[in-house]
Amino acid sequence: MFDSEEIDGVVDVIQRGWLTEGPRALEFVDAIKQETGAKHAVLAPNGTLGLFLGLLALDLPRGSEILIPAFTFYASASAAVFAGLTPVFVDVDPYTFNLDVDSLEAHLSDRTSAIMPVHIYGLAARIDAVRAFAQRHQLKVIEDAAQAYSVRYRGRHVGTWGDVGVISFFADKTFTTGEGAVVLTNDDHLHNRLRLLRNQGRINSGTFIHEALGMNFRITDLQCAVGLAQLRKVPRIVEAKRRNFARYVANLDGVEGIRWMHAQPGQDFVPFRFPILSDRRAALAAALERAGVQTRSLFYPLHLQPPLRPYSRGPLPVAERLYAEGICLPVHASLQESDIDHITDVIREIHSDEAQPLVDAG
Repeated sequence: MFDSEEIDGVVDVIQRGWLTEGPRALEFVDAIKQETGAKHAVLAPNGTLGLFLGLLALDLPRGSEILIPAFTFYASASAAVFAGLTPVFVDVDPYTFNLDVDSLEAHLSDRTSAIMPVHIYGLAARIDAVRAFAQRHQLKVIEDAAQAYSVRYRGRHVGTWGDVGVISFFADKTFTTGEGAVVLTNDDHLHNRLRLLRNQGRINSGTFIHEALGMNFRITDLQCAVGLAQLRKVPRIVEAKRRNFARYVANLDGVEGIRWMHAQPGQDFVPFRFPILSDRRAALAAALERAGVQTRSLFYPLHLQPPLRPYSRGPLPVAERLYAEGICLPVHASLQESDIDHITDVIREIHSDEAQPLVDAG
């Protein structure tokens, strides 16, 4: 959802002549803190590097284990590996697609140092239960809230429950800076470490005395100008996404052979996609493509990803089933009611009694 506001913001930055991270970044961070309620926030170039930065700030023992849901984007695990940690994959709930908190105990070892709950597809995980588990076992919590801006759990914004949390501003998120992310924390010590790590080992630029090791995780005022314009549109975007999700649900009520993710009590939702499971996945995906509807699969389980197989400790059936039966459909704010009606008409046709179910070879 772009218009002249983003263009005017970028032009203003260029005319002012301060292109690197500066006054617009400060304004952007203040707006993020006000919305999320986080005490501290620092910017990062993207969600992947935000997770990496957050893990570095936690200073976890090298080689120690971090519990990660198997059903999430690849970056959740790759950031952990590059931070020197050992990912341990946990299955997910079949209805919310989020981390199965009740199975965490079975994956715990004396090497476990942290948990990374993921608020998948804009649906809040049971972060209170995750945090309680972490406190019992003295574990750190890093929330992957990449897809969950403006999502709250029991009234509190996700990304602020753990030690650190990361929200992405990639192009397909609720709002965007093109590439970008924010790392949230309520801990003063962690905030100081984040500032040093992201700015070449110094709190402020302009000095050539570096008190710690650090790298460049900054972004630009050009991106933040876009972000500020986008933030003003978030209420409209959130409303449209929720309305679109509800129309899918209403249109598909009573259709046999499909189901979609469901929020449980206390969970908030700003839909990132409309993910459905179909017992006729191959036929449905083909029919939608023929009808001009671009689809995506659900996430390929992390424990089956070729570079991550050495970390696998056996099958995780829910994550595997979600990929085998899942299709992601659009829910973005520009989607029209007629678009959703067209998509759901195709789904209803494929899942009608007259249609013959096909075996999904994938």
